[in-house]
Amino acid sequence: MEPQVSESAGQRPAAYTVADVMRPAATTVETHAHLAAAAYLMNHADQSALVVVDEADRPTAVITEADLLRAVAHGADTGRERISDWMDREPQKVSADTVVMEALRIMVATGKRHLPVMSNGRLVGIVAMSDLVDAVAHSVRLAAAVVFVSDLARSLSFYQQLLRFPITVTDADAALLTGPNGSQLYLRQAGDLSTRRDGFGVQWVGWTAGDADDLDRCSWVLKERGAYVGRETSEGITLLEGRDPDGLPVIIVYPGAEHAPRHLIHGRIRRA
Repeated sequence: MEPQVSESAGQRPAAYTVADVMRPAATTVETHAHLAAAAYLMNHADQSALVVVDEADRPTAVITEADLLRAVAHGADTGRERISDWMDREPQKVSADTVVMEALRIMVATGKRHLPVMSNGRLVGIVAMSDLVDAVAHSVRLAAAVVFVSDLARSLSFYQQLLRFPITVTDADAALLTGPNGSQLYLRQAGDLSTRRDGFGVQWVGWTAGDADDLDRCSWVLKERGAYVGRETSEGITLLEGRDPDGLPVIIVYPGAEHAPRHLIHGRIRRA
């Protein structure tokens, strides 16, 4: 199911929540129906999973194409075996406002490839791993940042220790650090930066810590280097601030936007 497209924009918007990518769920209340009936319903609805619901339209189980394949591999007669014998009676559910990356994390952690989607206690759809991967693949992401520095070796030492990014390419006046998620930091030696201090352009460089312990590690690194400015928590998001060797603000937050969507402009941005 494609997210709705604004007529004025004329192009597909980025998908941020499960509601943007979920599709109507194929359902049944007949747990004693044959596996062949489940296969028919999936094929008719062009779905790879079937949600078993109760009289109140609440999901009680899920049976997927993988379950049908597993049954056939075990020699089950699909015209005799029942849905109830092969369905997952403890399906993992998500709400419609769950962030796409959080839904993917749940799938990876639980091994589930289909998640019934709930709203106000009722089933409103289903989302498959393929839906989430497609949303991520078609979303625009920040890929690289370029930071002008006065001393390349000094800045490389700082950012490598702080971010733990390896050096991918380096020459006399530039270096490229790459992160595990594909992010890139270009450091470009530019001599005197006094003319770059004010006006429009980059005001700081920001990253998301891997977890709370990683945020504490970054805090320790900044303090050890005399680059620590402060730390504050607002709306459940902790923001750590430091300065790189040229005085550029470095912002590290936890949790990231994929786990804690931003609903307010952070005060640190307004004070910039």
